[in-house]
Amino acid sequence: MSLLLVVVFLFFSSSCSVSSNQYYVSDDCSSIIQSPCNPLSVYVLAGYMSIYHNTIYYFIGTTTIIDHVTMNVVKNVTLHGLDQSPSIHCNKEANSISLHYSDHVTISNLSFSCSLEFDSSNDITITNSTFASSGYGKLILSDTFDVKISSVIFTEYNLYIGYIPLPSCRSELLHYSLILTNVTFTTGAALFLEMNHGSTYNVSIIFNQVEYCYTNNLKFFLGGLFYFLIANSSFQDNNDISGFPIEFNLYSKSSDCTYPGTQLTSTLVIKESQVTNNSQGLKIVSKQYLLRAVNYHIIIKSCLIHDNINEGLFIDGTFMKLTQIDIIDTALIGNGGNKIMNNNATSLSNVTVANSTSTGLSLTSSLVTIKDNFIFINNTGVVGGGLAINDSSRLMVSSSANFEFIDNHASYKGGGIYAEESTHSDIKLMTPNIPLTLINNTAGLAGDDMYGIFDMADNNQFQLTNPNISSTGNPIFMCFCDPHATTTYENCINASNQCIYPGQALKFNVALLSHNYFGKNTPTDSTVQVYDNDTNFLLNQTHIPNTCSLIEYTPKLTQTGCLVSTSPLLTTTHRYAILYFTVKKCPIGFRLDKSQVSCTCSQSVSRENVTCDINSLNITHNGLLWIGAYDTSTLFNANATNPKACIINEDCLLYCSPNPVTFKLNDTHTQCVDNRGHRMCGSCTEGYSLLMGSNKCEQCHNNYTMIAWIALFAVMGILLVVLLIALNLTVSVGTLNGLLFYANIVKLYEPVFSRKGALPVLSQVISWINLDFGFEICFYNGMDSYVKQWLQFAFPLYLWIIIIIIIQLCRRYGKISRLMGSHAVPVLSTLFLLSYTKLVRTIVIVLHKREVTLHCKNESVRSVSLWYEDPNVEYAKGKHAGLFGFALLVSVFFVIPYTLFLLLNRFYEKYLSNFKVFKKFWSRFKPIIDAYSGPMKDEYRFWPGLLLVARIPVLLSVTLVDSFIQSQHFLLSMLLTVLVTVLSLGYCFGGVYKKRMNNVLEVWFLFNLCIMIILFVALNENGKLSDMKCYDALIKKFFKKQDKDDEPLLDVTESHLTVDQQKRAMVPSSTDVRRCASRESVVDLF
Repeated sequence: MSLLLVVVFLFFSSSCSVSSNQYYVSDDCSSIIQSPCNPLSVYVLAGYMSIYHNTIYYFIGTTTIIDHVTMNVVKNVTLHGLDQSPSIHCNKEANSISLHYSDHVTISNLSFSCSLEFDSSNDITITNSTFASSGYGKLILSDTFDVKISSVIFTEYNLYIGYIPLPSCRSELLHYSLILTNVTFTTGAALFLEMNHGSTYNVSIIFNQVEYCYTNNLKFFLGGLFYFLIANSSFQDNNDISGFPIEFNLYSKSSDCTYPGTQLTSTLVIKESQVTNNSQGLKIVSKQYLLRAVNYHIIIKSCLIHDNINEGLFIDGTFMKLTQIDIIDTALIGNGGNKIMNNNATSLSNVTVANSTSTGLSLTSSLVTIKDNFIFINNTGVVGGGLAINDSSRLMVSSSANFEFIDNHASYKGGGIYAEESTHSDIKLMTPNIPLTLINNTAGLAGDDMYGIFDMADNNQFQLTNPNISSTGNPIFMCFCDPHATTTYENCINASNQCIYPGQALKFNVALLSHNYFGKNTPTDSTVQVYDNDTNFLLNQTHIPNTCSLIEYTPKLTQTGCLVSTSPLLTTTHRYAILYFTVKKCPIGFRLDKSQVSCTCSQSVSRENVTCDINSLNITHNGLLWIGAYDTSTLFNANATNPKACIINEDCLLYCSPNPVTFKLNDTHTQCVDNRGHRMCGSCTEGYSLLMGSNKCEQCHNNYTMIAWIALFAVMGILLVVLLIALNLTVSVGTLNGLLFYANIVKLYEPVFSRKGALPVLSQVISWINLDFGFEICFYNGMDSYVKQWLQFAFPLYLWIIIIIIIQLCRRYGKISRLMGSHAVPVLSTLFLLSYTKLVRTIVIVLHKREVTLHCKNESVRSVSLWYEDPNVEYAKGKHAGLFGFALLVSVFFVIPYTLFLLLNRFYEKYLSNFKVFKKFWSRFKPIIDAYSGPMKDEYRFWPGLLLVARIPVLLSVTLVDSFIQSQHFLLSMLLTVLVTVLSLGYCFGGVYKKRMNNVLEVWFLFNLCIMIILFVALNENGKLSDMKCYDALIKKFFKKQDKDDEPLLDVTESHLTVDQQKRAMVPSSTDVRRCASRESVVDLF
């Protein structure tokens, strides 16, 4: 091996004399005509690259390095590529080329994929070359001076430049240089510059036309003595990192050299460059204090910093507060924001800030001087749209300055300028009348143009080009105000003492006032704090806007006063006010819950699903319940604590809302439906009247319609009597008993069987048979249940009077008697039977009583009797006493005798008619009895009376029930029991009528009612069936008839019946006749 090296050495020695230190390098020398030509490994193996100076190596094609290449102490060595694409390639990541302690080394026209390192070398030139690798390649310049790099491209390749201090200080200051010209760092490349040399020497660095984009990392660590010029360069499209970060450091703190007579200055100049489309733009920070012996100066001139996601310009001078920073002729456009922090020597001259999305420029703990134009256009932010001055910052404005703020917006306050008054941040003018333009700036809450700028002497204010500006600041005093006043600051009022209940919020309206730019009062926003007046303990704090705003606070029972104050921002005697209040006893319907220290539902109101809110005095329950005061004759005050007030808390199934309701005790109408109100929703509210034909309350618009209705009903009564006489529609025929029983039952059970879609004509026929109107009318304005019940008695009595007059006329005038024939008495009997059900129901309604429990304030509980139909009327007292007495008279003198006479007529005739006392009486009433019993077999003359008795349990159950929905099964069971009993008796008797047709017809009516009940329960428990629909369904089942065009038997859509629908059958003439198709014609049935 030694012999081989000697041979190679002799070969190169002889070749050098021939080629004058020029060598050719190629992995394929067979195609190279120049000589000497060898692969690089041959030169390295011979060690020739480290021992000869003044040598040029020409690289042709691709040269592959299979091991480390080291060149030590060489001078005037050039590596040059001859071919169009000469390259040096490393087959391993660890392979590299190293030059140590070398001078005057030039690399040109080469492409490197492997690492290249210079250490302790001088005068290095790299030009027209490309450095590209897969991320592991790097060019290292360690303590390498006077370096020139030009026309070089770095791709996925890292450039490391580092300076370390000399071992000792020199007597004279040494100067070195680093120049990068037309250098591009692109995809995946990185640049690291570390200057840790202290003041042992000075480095002059020039970056000219350096383009840095789509790179992995860029770090400038600056320190020591330097002059660093960055010109005509761009730093862009680095979305994950800062586009241009500069950090001042002091790792060489021990190398602090001084040079007598020499001023040590380090200057960073960035000019005519762009920083764009980065995560963060130009970032200048320091993490350590800089060398005291060196004056640092930063100049940013004629630069464009735009469209960076976060800050475009970010300067943090925490450890370089006195470092002079000059920003000149620079535009900050479209950045997330711009910040200058912790620096007291920054100057701005001819700077434009536009289209920022998070405040145009924020100053934090900084002193900034404005020397020329300072323009803010279309910036947005939260606090401060254009300029925000925070944390004791101060903006000094020189005489040559010019301010412009146009179209800036802050979502909170300070659309144009915001100054944080709490830290005494402000603007100081060096001379007065400096131009300030404020145009079309807006703020979401306060200070469209300026916020916090007002404390300026008259001799150094701005010269406003637009005097109509909006400005305000932090509050300097506060006052209680009227929220309905148009100008808050002119309507401060004295707060009156308030009275509240335990647990109730103390409410007061407060306005905060500040001075605007001109020194006048203007509303502003801030936080209002509430303190205990005795202990000065903070109780509550609320932020209010720049309007007269409501503050709510719930005090403790022991408090009697509170101190209302703004946040401790300024020292002033007008920033607080004392508000006194009194805590009263809980109002009616509430009681004190000591555990909650609040008023809750009292015992009289409390029950399941009932809640009480002391703040609003609202009571809430789930419906079908009525809570209110017993005495509704006078206006009830829910705030009162009247010890005599009594509360009603009762179930209410008739006219109360089935849905959850919220109400106050002085407004209980909310619990009612159908325009009803007052006690337990028993009557119509003011302006509404009860309708004839239903239980609805409506407004009556014409007071003269009553005359027309009276005339119409009078004529209808006469026509009804004439019709009965002319058609001989009387009970003496024997066909009407079953029909009238059927019509009475159907009318009584209409709320149970009826459904939407019934025929209105058939429903009216049923109503007329029951002496109902069959339609809704407003009889007169102000009609109530009391008058309505009188009218129920009036119409049947009117019909009786007509026929009695006709009977008397027949006795006196023969012509009339011949004209009437024998129909007069049967007609009277028929009218008695028609009126029977109506009168009995009216009597039951009049006599129906409800016991209501009263819970009084003094904790006493007593019961009171009210009329069920209208609980506003006391039972059997006052005006109800007359109605009550008349109902008893009708019962005693008509209902009871009439029922007994029809039921026990055979007993009277057989056993009592022979007595002289009863003989005359019986002779007068026997024609009426005969009209009923004439069609009957002699042994069954009691049958009409039995049908009357059968009506009574059905009538009572329907009339007295509270809810047809809840009692539906009970009502159907009651009706079915009566029907089965009547049918059974008729079957046992083998027919009670003389004529077979009358027996068949009556059984048909009774059987039809049974069918309705059975199908209603079997097919749809909650549905509404008409009688003929049920019958039709039964026929279809018997004959298996299919009819696709028929309507469905059941309305499967379940709906909650309204109160009026449930109660419509309570009073015959008050029945809410449903205009629907659920009733078949009586004539059709017959």
